[in-house]
Amino acid sequence: MGKRKKATIIIGTSIIFIYVIFAIIETVNLSSKTVEEAFEKFINSEFKTEVSQNAIGNKVYYRKGKSVFVPFEVNNNVSLVQLEKGVFGWKRTYYSLNSNEGYSYSTFIDELNGDILLHGVIPKEVVTEIKTIKVNGNEADIVMLNEKSKIWLMMNDNKDNFNNIKIDFLDEVGNVIAEM
Repeated sequence: MGKRKKATIIIGTSIIFIYVIFAIIETVNLSSKTVEEAFEKFINSEFKTEVSQNAIGNKVYYRKGKSVFVPFEVNNNVSLVQLEKGVFGWKRTYYSLNSNEGYSYSTFIDELNGDILLHGVIPKEVVTEIKTIKVNGNEADIVMLNEKSKIWLMMNDNKDNFNNIKIDFLDEVGNVIAEM
């Protein structure tokens, strides 16, 4: 092998090696050791001004599987951030801002794991009456942010069962209070 070819291979390999090292360092720096630290990093990057940061109210850390969901209030609206633990620590994988009002819901498909996240805010007019929420017959989890705000969420890996979504809001006896 010629000297030029060896030199080209060595230089090319060195550049790739240096790039990989910088990519690992950047990934480590973007990740956090704890969920709380990851959430604070998210808040600081998403809401840069002090006025916006002061508008953030109650928050709840809710673990489901390998993810932690943090519903939180910002300016009297409920938002949701999903944090997931990777090789280097916790990082944000999904964020929903004020997209769930009234009887609406949002979906997020995690292409990596094939999971579907469905979530919504329980409307204020029925929040105290709701005891169960069923999505296509499957029970969703209810996370209470405070006495006036609850959010429902459901992780599902069965995409076929969730083409046409029917959501039932049930009271403590199982009567349907509202549906969509």
